[in-house]
Amino acid sequence: MAESGCQSLFIGFESINAASLSDVNKAGSVEQYEQLIEVIHSRGMMVNASMVFGLDGDDTSTFERTLDWLVSMRIETLTSHILTPYPGTELHRHLDEAGRITDRRLEHYNTAHVVFKPKNMTAEELYSGYLWMYRQFYSLRNIVRRYPRQKLQRKAYLLFNLLYRKFGVLTSALARLIPMRTLGKLAAYMSYKT
Repeated sequence: MAESGCQSLFIGFESINAASLSDVNKAGSVEQYEQLIEVIHSRGMMVNASMVFGLDGDDTSTFERTLDWLVSMRIETLTSHILTPYPGTELHRHLDEAGRITDRRLEHYNTAHVVFKPKNMTAEELYSGYLWMYRQFYSLRNIVRRYPRQKLQRKAYLLFNLLYRKFGVLTSALARLIPMRTLGKLAAYMSYKT
């Protein structure tokens, strides 16, 4: 993949909690994740980790443990989700039968709202933890701590982490003056020009 020009991979790790991985029928382990990340990084590619919070194996300690792991693995970017039991799925049926669906407004079924009663924390704790994860992961301290070892990754990493995530409000304001397509092309040029 690296030889073909791949610069980053979006990987649905879902969780680092063994009980939660079992709940979503993930056969892998955290140790396997770590080996995979090392191989990907050694080939000069970045990792965008997709994590889901609110699985039945999760509790309030899940957020800090996940953040520590993401930082220690130098994961470049994060996409977090609140577990969302979409209507028509087995998960929705299971939670509905258990009386755990708390919100039926379809506009809230977007991975950013809590629409069910979590098993080991309150809905408020789940939502707060989800927001906390983004704030902490993209804090200046953790941006520095996750700085890539591979030189090829560094420009793209800094552009995404600083201009898109940390100071995205300023980037959005700039996009009112310069079309976003142009900003995107400029960012890609700056990131991957050798």
